Amino acid sequence: MRLLRPCAEPGRTAGPYPRCLAVLLALCLWAAPALAEETWVVTVAELPGLANANGSGPLVDVVQALGREMPGVRLQIRSVPFARGLLLVQQGRADLHLPFLHHLAPPPSLRYGSERLGQARFALYSRRNQPLSRAEVLDPRWQLTPERLAASGLSPAQQSRLGSLLGNSWRLEQLQALVGPQAGLPALAYPYQVETDRAHVPLLGFPALPGNSVHNSLEKLMRGRIQGYVLAALDVEPAIDKLGLRGQLRAVLFDDYPTTWLVADTAQGALVDQQFSAALRRLKARGEYDRLAPVFIEQMQWQPWP
Repeated sequence: MRLLRPCAEPGRTAGPYPRCLAVLLALCLWAAPALAEETWVVTVAELPGLANANGSGPLVDVVQALGREMPGVRLQIRSVPFARGLLLVQQGRADLHLPFLHHLAPPPSLRYGSERLGQARFALYSRRNQPLSRAEVLDPRWQLTPERLAASGLSPAQQSRLGSLLGNSWRLEQLQALVGPQAGLPALAYPYQVETDRAHVPLLGFPALPGNSVHNSLEKLMRGRIQGYVLAALDVEPAIDKLGLRGQLRAVLFDDYPTTWLVADTAQGALVDQQFSAALRRLKARGEYDRLAPVFIEQMQWQPWP
C-alpha cells in the first residue's frame, strides 16, 4: 500500500497549487513562530581584565551565561568604550549596556536595570610627590555660591549669566564659556585637574575631566598634565602594574557605587530589563554568578596604598 502520494500522478499534470506544497507551506507558517529567535545587542564596556577588547573576560562570561537563561533570545555581545555603549543604546542600535554606576539620575532617554550586578569600589590616584585627597577633591568651598560670585569683581550682567551654575563647582573653561575670559574667574574656578572615564563625568560630584582610556589617563598623571585620576580600582590597577607605576603613585578610597546596566526608557527597554533581571537572579541563586565573576566580590576587599 502506498503511504505517500507524489505531488502529481504519473501521466497527470499537477495543478498550479499542488496539495503537497500547500501542506508544506502551512507547516512552515505554523513552525515559524516557534523557531523565531530575537536578537538583542549587548554592549559591554571595555575594562581590561574584566571585559577585554577581544571579547574575553569574566563580565563577558556572565553575559553569555545570562543569554543561556533566556530561551528565544540570542545575545550579540559587543565590547566598546563606555561612552560609545551609552550612545548605541540611546540611538536604538543596542538594547543594553553594562556595567554602569547606579547613581543619581540615569543618562537621557535611558533607565537603570532593576537588578544590581554588585558594587564597584572607586579609588583616587595621584602622584606620591603631589598627593591629592578625597576631601580636597570634594571640598564644598569650591562650589559657586552667591557670596563668592558677589566678591568676584564681575559685572552684574556677568554674575547673572553665571547664576544658573550656583551650588556646583566648575572648571575655568566652563565658566569662560558663559562670560568669556575675565580677571575674576580663576578665583571662582575648581582648582584641580582630575580625570575619569567620560561616561562617569556627571556622576562623581566634582567637575572631572573626560578620559578615553586608563593607560592614557595614567600617562597624563605621570607627566603632570592632570593631578588625579578616579575610576574603579579593579579597572586601573592591572594597568598600573603593567606600566610599573605602583612605586610612584598613591591610591585612596573615593567611594563605593552600586552597579547595574542601562536600557532604553521604552516598553522594549522594560522588557529587556525584566528578562535580564530574572536571568541574573537565577544565576545568583545557583551560585553561578559568584563562580563566573569572583572579581566582583574581591574588588570590595581593596584597600588604599601605599
